Amino acid sequence: MIVIGLLAAFVVFVQSCQSPKSDLDRFGVKSIERLQVLNAPPIQPSGTYKNPFGEDMTLRDFRGKYVLLNVWATWCPPCIAEMPSLNELAKQRGGEAFAVVTISMDRDMEDADKFFQKHKLDNLVAWHDESFSLNAKVRTMGLPVSIIYDPNGREIVRVTGEADWASPEALTLIDHLLERPR
Repeated sequence: MIVIGLLAAFVVFVQSCQSPKSDLDRFGVKSIERLQVLNAPPIQPSGTYKNPFGEDMTLRDFRGKYVLLNVWATWCPPCIAEMPSLNELAKQRGGEAFAVVTISMDRDMEDADKFFQKHKLDNLVAWHDESFSLNAKVRTMGLPVSIIYDPNGREIVRVTGEADWASPEALTLIDHLLERPR
């Protein structure tokens, strides 16, 4: 009895020392198993990004909706592999409450634009980071990285590495977010 009591006390002590899990951690399965909820996420980047038509955009332009920001490049094989699923996600869930924003880290905007045209990624806009500073601003070293921001521009979750954004588990995550009160 004493051993069981000590063991129970030890388990309670260990659990109390661990940081509480977010309600979103449970979505990190299968195709989005790399999903992370950061304890102290960086603020949403404030840079200006260009599209092939020369238009400027900032992430603040999307305030009021959930945004999946994907930082990628045409020379990155995992980035290329996940781009069709991002296009499908934008087709299925994009609208007034949710947007998929892809920002290329390629040397030239033309590289991303040609890639989008060749692969018929017609539900996405090819944005480009001319300053090449976005990775540092979102505090990641590798590509791709996908970060979901809430309607106020606060980071909710991120996935570093390739993910299938059209998978049932990814769609369930997005649906869960869209059902939350704003």
